[in-house]
Amino acid sequence: MGCPRFMAALCLSGALAVSPVPAPAQSGATVTAVWRKQHLQFAYLGFTMRYTCDGLRDKVRAMLIELGARRDLHLLAQGCADSGAELRRGGPIPRLVVDFYSPAPASPDKPKPAQPGDPEPFEARYEPFRISTDVFRNMGAGECELVEEFARQILPKLATRAVTQKITCVPYQESGSSYRVIGEVLRAVPKP
Repeated sequence: MGCPRFMAALCLSGALAVSPVPAPAQSGATVTAVWRKQHLQFAYLGFTMRYTCDGLRDKVRAMLIELGARRDLHLLAQGCADSGAELRRGGPIPRLVVDFYSPAPASPDKPKPAQPGDPEPFEARYEPFRISTDVFRNMGAGECELVEEFARQILPKLATRAVTQKITCVPYQESGSSYRVIGEVLRAVPKP
């Protein structure tokens, strides 16, 4: 279950329900990838759940890392409520300026760095993922609008394939809201 609106400022955003779907015994083939720098602005206008700057930043950070982004990402929150009073009044529309690196397939005609400073290629693999309601991972029905905006604004910037979404958000109430986003995302293969 998500946080009630009056408690949203106190909610911590631990691990999220963005989780790898168990992979079959046979792993997929690896591909040569590079780290692609991403810069984007993420706007969140939700009616059911309100977030503090830290809460919104932490939720989006956790989803990005679970979907293969490097851990050195930077998120700058703007225009979000920082107190319970602001959350109750509605506050401004929160935004994040997001800078991160995500795996992208290397260009087949440039398997090696062309110039010094170009990203060094590495091995990556498309792996299944799922974003869904999971109270044990701190993702409740109240996060529906956040997941909907994440799937619309950020997910298309990642190297994904076979993505399907079933998102039904009911404004101002958690009951009746549900979301499930599944597909495959390119993740760096851990070095042995």
